[in-house]
Amino acid sequence: MATPTIDNLLLPINVILVLPDEGDKPTTGVIFRRSLRGGGRFQGENGTYPNPIIESDHILFVREITTEVVIDEVEYLAMHENAVVGIIP
Repeated sequence: MATPTIDNLLLPINVILVLPDEGDKPTTGVIFRRSLRGGGRFQGENGTYPNPIIESDHILFVREITTEVVIDEVEYLAMHENAVVGIIP
């Protein structure tokens, strides 16, 4: 049986899904998906105004307030946008 691909995952407002960098308990990663409804620091990808230009999706975050999520055998971290400490250019 084939593993289903999740391409319609809807995240709650102000929640992001991050693919963590390699290593043991990393505190950096790349934003994989944002809430389509937008809100907070990172606006949604649906083109709502104002949608700030974010030059990099590589972020620094607080690991202790994240939740591990496995989608299609890949481990991501779900977190509220307030867990983001900074953006790495």
